[in-house]
Amino acid sequence: MKKILVVIIILLLMVAIFWFWYPIRSLIVMSIYSGIHEKDSIMTKENFSIDIPGGLSTSNSDWYPFVMTFNADSYRSRGNEIQGMTILYNFPAFNVFTRTNTFYEKDSPYNSSFYGAYVVQSPSDLPFCYTEKGTPAYDEIMQTFNYDYKKLVLESLGDVDFKFIVQQFKSKTVDYLGYTDWNMVSAIVETNSVLHEFDGNKRSYLQYGRPFKKPEESFADITMYGRLYMRFFPEYNSTIIMYIMTPSYDILNDCDNNILSKSVIRPQ
Repeated sequence: MKKILVVIIILLLMVAIFWFWYPIRSLIVMSIYSGIHEKDSIMTKENFSIDIPGGLSTSNSDWYPFVMTFNADSYRSRGNEIQGMTILYNFPAFNVFTRTNTFYEKDSPYNSSFYGAYVVQSPSDLPFCYTEKGTPAYDEIMQTFNYDYKKLVLESLGDVDFKFIVQQFKSKTVDYLGYTDWNMVSAIVETNSVLHEFDGNKRSYLQYGRPFKKPEESFADITMYGRLYMRFFPEYNSTIIMYIMTPSYDILNDCDNNILSKSVIRPQ
């Protein structure tokens, strides 16, 4: 009887591992990969941290359990003056019923959604994403947003002539995360969704999982709402940009109110 019970338990574990293989693999790979990048991040070099809540902070199955770190060494701005940036990011949770990420689901409000932070340093006296008058440099702001979503996300999933067109843009000064003088930037962006037909063993499938459903059109056009909070921190010689991008205005506000606005920036 005990042997039968052991066999049943082993079989159930094998079935569970098979069914949840993609999220399990993602959690293992990304926890290691993110940890490596965190050790070489701008935050580590400047002795401060940005603690952004992940999906475990909410009661919903909405976002991936933890926020990841990536050092985008290929990023360039102002010619070659600015080289590299650190990106903190999170994407939607895996769907336990479909075994794939909800940002691959056409009807999901989390389709193609991300949130996190960009940390960029300028070697000159002019802070990144600001003009000499101290006003936001919108071209640099959108260049950063464009690079992240178009270059790092979309181009890692397919080889298409992707677009990233800002249709509406406005900003105001707000208090945020316990600091004054943040520039809050709101934008509406016409771009491409991440929905696509499975295409071999792409490295990005290690973190996002693979798409199972074949969409009517791969990388179809999508309208996204973007929200950025930008501030230069002289004590860290860094511009920090907190961001959210999603096709749902409700998710935009929910993510801001319940996750991003609960972030903590502090010295180490």
